[in-house]
Amino acid sequence: MKYFLITSLAKSGTTWVQRICHAHPEMHCRAEDQFTKFWGRVNDLTEDYNDLVMQRDRERDQQGIDALNKDDATKLFFSMVKIAMDKAPPGTACTGIKDLVLSNRGFLEYLPNAHIINVIRDPRDVAISAKAHARRVDGTETELDDAFAADVYLLWLRHLRMVDSARRRFPRQVHDIRYEDLVADFPMAVGALLSFLGVDASRETIEHLRRETDFKRLSGGRAPGEADPNSYFRKGIAGDWRQTLTASQIAFAEQQCGEQLEAHGYDRR
Repeated sequence: MKYFLITSLAKSGTTWVQRICHAHPEMHCRAEDQFTKFWGRVNDLTEDYNDLVMQRDRERDQQGIDALNKDDATKLFFSMVKIAMDKAPPGTACTGIKDLVLSNRGFLEYLPNAHIINVIRDPRDVAISAKAHARRVDGTETELDDAFAADVYLLWLRHLRMVDSARRRFPRQVHDIRYEDLVADFPMAVGALLSFLGVDASRETIEHLRRETDFKRLSGGRAPGEADPNSYFRKGIAGDWRQTLTASQIAFAEQQCGEQLEAHGYDRR
């Protein structure tokens, strides 16, 4: 069975990709997990174990112990991730999770047959969506300001660097899928993803996935572009930044991310 991780910056379309994968008859994909919140506890557990066995050794015949190290703690951590993914139904060909902060390089190093699905979205649209999500969750009415947009742009660049670090080590195990391509040509984008994972990519299967994850269905009947600020599935379009961001927010994106925008097929201005 193959394992995969869906990763990205928040509000980049990872929930859509997770639902696409989960709807595939040969695949299983967990909704967003929170494994990294337990990372500190795993380290504490290994340290407590070492302390306990050393104490017992001192009390007995003092043969010495082989203490657990940081690599052992990491293996233990990713064993927990694997146990969760192995909850997939029998006969599943690919099982995965959506987790935006899990180390993608660590995922590839510690899990067999692992793959990374990196979802990319224009950071200018990510900033708009992230702010709308924050307003919905926090109940605040603040507008998207320059500082918030700048933080999103920097996080976008940092995420791309982390994925590229994993890609250099495992060049055939990382696949990029752009949100904009899913919007513009769902069959092409999803077909490439399924081929990367080695599962059925027939026209019938892709059409099934399109129907199951269509924005109108997920949003309760709204068409793409028909916004609901109180819904997790808010608007479902690409390129909203052109009508929404201020001139300074657009200029800073070009200044900060221009080369990477161009490298990933986005207009710099």
